Amino acid sequence: MKYDLLAIDLDGTLLDSQHRLVPANREALHRAHQAGMRIVICTGRSFTETRPVLADIGLDLDAAVSVFGAIITEVATGRTLDRTPLPLDVARAATDWFQQLGYPVLWLTDADEVGFDGYLIDGPHRHPGVDRWLALSPCQVERVAALPPRPAAPVRLSIIDDERALPDLSTRLHTAFNGRLTHNLLHAPPYRLSLIEAFAPQVNKWYAVHKLCQRWGLDPRRTVAIGDDVNDVQMIRNAGLGVAMGNAAPAVKAVADQLTATNDDAGVALVIDRLLNT
Repeated sequence: MKYDLLAIDLDGTLLDSQHRLVPANREALHRAHQAGMRIVICTGRSFTETRPVLADIGLDLDAAVSVFGAIITEVATGRTLDRTPLPLDVARAATDWFQQLGYPVLWLTDADEVGFDGYLIDGPHRHPGVDRWLALSPCQVERVAALPPRPAAPVRLSIIDDERALPDLSTRLHTAFNGRLTHNLLHAPPYRLSLIEAFAPQVNKWYAVHKLCQRWGLDPRRTVAIGDDVNDVQMIRNAGLGVAMGNAAPAVKAVADQLTATNDDAGVALVIDRLLNT
């Protein structure tokens, strides 16, 4: 095999536009696993939100990357292998900054560390997407008016608003916290909402994949990464082979080595079949 590790995004990549794992992709993952490749799901979702997809895949996977690379989890046990939270002082400052603008803030913690998924700190600028997320997400979140005195450091801070309002807010956040955190402006299809997610400055999906290569003694050049959105760019750019979905954002296609079919046309399965037949 030319490649040892296959890193795959979920939404818009492995899952179709109805957020389903199509049989062709599941079967291809099983073939790649049987051929000796390590399969690593790499998602911006929390591990709590990722569990149902991992169960649907039905493989004895070693590890999963969640929260954009802030958490690496041992799939069999649910135990966190590696966690990169936001520094607590930066997280508090960013939360205050968002709250001064009226936003409710989702302070996401590592459930394996804390026992639940975090806090929703309320605010007057409460977009309907906040309540939709609370209703649909399996995450256990405590709704609070203010943080407790000694909270666990978050692995992610999130705010939800209309898509048209977020680019300007993203620019302002970058100016206020440049170098102290990194953030993504995304649309979350399963919840039909747009949001900004903030992380520790070094965090991205490739950061976590590279850590797994070190843990497992693998050459990072012998990795394949497949994705579709802006939070996949570093992973696609740095992998030995970076593949953009046919439905990928232009920024992803610009850094990819190859292009495959869309997520509705089982583009992941096509990539795996090419790898196994080369």
